[in-house]
Amino acid sequence: MMMGLALLSPPGQAAKLDKANVAKDSKFVMHLDFDAIRTSKLGSTVIKQAREEEGEERIEAMMEIIGFDPFTALKGMTMSGNGEEENGLIVLKHAADTKKVVSFIKLDEEYRPTEYKERTIHSVGQAGERGYISFVNKSTAVIAPSRELARDGINLVNGKGTAKKLPGPIGEISKKAKAPFMMGYADLDGLEDVIEDPTVNDMAREAMMIVGESGDDLVMSVQVVAQSVETAEHMQNMVNGLIVFAALGQEDNNPELKDLLKALKVSRKESTITVDFKMAVEKILEAVDPALEDLDVDFDIDLIDKDKDKSK
Repeated sequence: MMMGLALLSPPGQAAKLDKANVAKDSKFVMHLDFDAIRTSKLGSTVIKQAREEEGEERIEAMMEIIGFDPFTALKGMTMSGNGEEENGLIVLKHAADTKKVVSFIKLDEEYRPTEYKERTIHSVGQAGERGYISFVNKSTAVIAPSRELARDGINLVNGKGTAKKLPGPIGEISKKAKAPFMMGYADLDGLEDVIEDPTVNDMAREAMMIVGESGDDLVMSVQVVAQSVETAEHMQNMVNGLIVFAALGQEDNNPELKDLLKALKVSRKESTITVDFKMAVEKILEAVDPALEDLDVDFDIDLIDKDKDKSK
């Protein structure tokens, strides 16, 4: 997922997590800073590879059709929700040509527009699987699974219903990377109704994570607050056991994987378990180089030809 999202990152100032893009009473938050991904060593390498694979001519042809360059148009994305089923709202920061994007959206046979506070909510898709998007201003769009949530998103961008502060200690964990490009937080107790595995709620109260770079290193950190100190100790032992088990036999079969596993560090402070990963980006790229060579980002622009009928 991270590799694919890296392809959509743009130039410019980092689109950091902002509480103004988070709905109040949110039980979960996920933020992707595409600016930071693009400028990171890992992200820039993947983007360069993908652009070379696609070719500038195909990319330009796609830009003409959909109205934006997928490698440069997105700045940041913040997803939040209150824990109810299908209650996720996305605030998207972008630099796309909204007129062209809307023209492309309107090609869908199921396209339906509605108006709300001088903004158009565009909806597409089959009944029961429709998606809703509104371009609130030149640089901000909201995406939602329902028209009601899209309206809430428009209000959020206009300053109504925003969170007074970011949920949980997400601000603290963000300090682990100088250039964070992905972070998330989940109030697992508050998401009890939508988490299918009851074991998760029995063991953990909240969780948070961050991915980014610090200097020449890729940094990842996951923190889980357990329901009790005893549960935290059990989880720590379980994670350590899994790492040791995964590393067995990798010295000869896959030494690069063993190095990656060695970079994982598990610690605990009372009921909080932390799993940290830190490794030089160059070393990671060496380990995953075969995967990068096999990376095939096929933007199938042949499906849409300007000479063909619009319905196609």
